[in-house]
Amino acid sequence: MGAGDVVEPFREAGARLSALGLVRGSEGNLSAWDGRVLRITRTGSELSALGPGDILEGTLEAPPAGASSDLALHVELYRRRGPGAVAHAHPAGSVPRGWTEGEPHGRYAHAATLAAAVEELVGTPEIRAVSWEGDAVRILDQRVLPHREASLDCRTVPEVAEAIRTLAVRGAPAIGVAAAFGMTLAAATSTARNTNGLFRELNRAAELLKGTRPTAVNLGWAVDRMLAVAREHCCSLGSALPRVREAMVAEALAIEAEDRAACAAMGAHGAELVPDNANVLTHCNTGMLCTAGIGTALGVVVTAHRRGKRLHVWVDETRPVWQGARLTTWELRRLGVPMTLVADGAAGSLMAAGRVDLVVVGADRVAANGDVANKIGTYALAVLARHHGVPFYVVAPTSSVDPSTPTGADIRIEERDPAEVTAPLGFAVAEPGTPAANPAFDVTPAELVTALVTERGVVRRPSAAAIAEHLRGRRSA
Repeated sequence: MGAGDVVEPFREAGARLSALGLVRGSEGNLSAWDGRVLRITRTGSELSALGPGDILEGTLEAPPAGASSDLALHVELYRRRGPGAVAHAHPAGSVPRGWTEGEPHGRYAHAATLAAAVEELVGTPEIRAVSWEGDAVRILDQRVLPHREASLDCRTVPEVAEAIRTLAVRGAPAIGVAAAFGMTLAAATSTARNTNGLFRELNRAAELLKGTRPTAVNLGWAVDRMLAVAREHCCSLGSALPRVREAMVAEALAIEAEDRAACAAMGAHGAELVPDNANVLTHCNTGMLCTAGIGTALGVVVTAHRRGKRLHVWVDETRPVWQGARLTTWELRRLGVPMTLVADGAAGSLMAAGRVDLVVVGADRVAANGDVANKIGTYALAVLARHHGVPFYVVAPTSSVDPSTPTGADIRIEERDPAEVTAPLGFAVAEPGTPAANPAFDVTPAELVTALVTERGVVRRPSAAAIAEHLRGRRSA
């Protein structure tokens, strides 16, 4: 292998991480190990401009002198996972305060090649809303953000259902992943003695989980997909309980991985719609806290930012639960994206003053005709955007598109506790006994949507025919 053959994969990987803003200056490092030779970037090298002198060679037993200070972490990864490549980057907010040299920090990815490791790193969120821990579903409790970071380890299906119902985990993709892990937990903790008994228990778990949030289609979609896997394995001749449980874990992790990949793809497609020097208006929270990846609408913003586009985000506070004020600002500050928090009622005046270039929102359910159910207040933004000639983009994975729901009029809108309006975050703002309505979502007609962005691409002027064509070949439950 010539020197150029050795250096080029490192140079391409380093340049991509630098272009995405995941490393700056001498931050980060790269390595590759083929089972014999270890190649790693030298300490102090800049990944944006690697040359032959920046790649050092040795072995795991005799590493090269002058290698990155993270050498020991690379060696440990190879010893645990085998040959391949490791990429290490420093996304904004990923290096903990008080970090000292040699401690794990930033983000690491191990894959077969440097290019694959970089892509895995790009798709890995800096914030994990929900994860499977083998015997529990771990949820970052969004009810206490931004003032405190705390996690819940849910060890029963009712605990997962309660976390979904009370908004400890929220956002259509994230609650779909959480529900899939909830079904996995049901299988893992079942005391059934045979597969028929297990399948009955899984059906009861499915009913409990699906009853928590009626508007977001991802929840039911994920649960039905998990049930389909359970049915296939429970009803197979000679099936055994361990095999069913293994299949459930694998399917839930596949749902998580698919959402992470979908977020990366949506970010790439949507970033093309964001002009340089743009002022972007967002609503609710549509980032890493509501998905398994970098986000839906906020993922578009983050991708554009990482590509070097100069932008600024107007963050709607999003009453009555304040997801914008509490969660979106928390995410954007950690990621270093310029933003300003504004009252929900300020959107119209900002558009009238020419201070909004595009509106980007997510979706909890997209009907077959392109109507969009999203956080309450979205419809008003769409009307304002149309009046002021501002593009209005909806970003959602195809798992949020529901062909079985003909129009927005057929979407069931969740009504939440009126106390969220009269006493938001537990602080009473209305006189006791004041009647209040609290619809969690509204429906935006398809004709107000400039384009729908999914992991498959961009659907301009969404309609029943355009969406049906866009969905051809999509995996279903």
